[in-house]
Amino acid sequence: MKNREIDDKYFGFLFHYYRAEVYRETNWRSRMDVTSNWVIVVTGAILSFAFGEPKTPHVVIILNYCIALFFLYIEARRFRTYVMLRARTRLMEKYLLGPVFSGQRVPVANEWGKRLAENLSSPRVQMSRIESLAWRLRRQYMFILPVIFAAWIAKVYTVPRGVNSFQEAISQAQLWFIPGSVVFSALVFSLGICFVLAYVYVPRASLVDDLP
Repeated sequence: MKNREIDDKYFGFLFHYYRAEVYRETNWRSRMDVTSNWVIVVTGAILSFAFGEPKTPHVVIILNYCIALFFLYIEARRFRTYVMLRARTRLMEKYLLGPVFSGQRVPVANEWGKRLAENLSSPRVQMSRIESLAWRLRRQYMFILPVIFAAWIAKVYTVPRGVNSFQEAISQAQLWFIPGSVVFSALVFSLGICFVLAYVYVPRASLVDDLP
């Protein structure tokens, strides 16, 4: 089937639709930024409290670490929807706006038109949950989680008393009935998983420069 050219009477509808999709994309990007801002604010507040009060236990910083992981999960979910909406706008920018600005006639290409129609009829997020977590770790949270971990290490070296050896610090890392070695191992293990997801797991095919 040969491609047809888009009738001029449809351009107004298409451009209004494009503006609507850009608005939705921008809205979801803003929702992502909100979670990033919140995790930074919460981390700053908790660390200020933890080190402002010398007797504050290290469990406060562990709570901060868990909160950061919770925000990571929320942001990764929002990122998947953002990527789906962004894919729609990119289709229109490439196959509709690109030819218009270059002075060419705009064909109704079977392939991109079909992809857009299918996505509108049955919205489906192409990016997996694991990959979205990997993206948010790479772009944002691998700059936050190690800072929280380093702050926790500094705290267990000083509370409830200052120590000079790693073994003594680990003994002070005990959390209720959980031994300090288990707490330390769990944090290191989770941070290692985050590192692998951020810098090893992400498929090379999805490494595009213009994703936020």
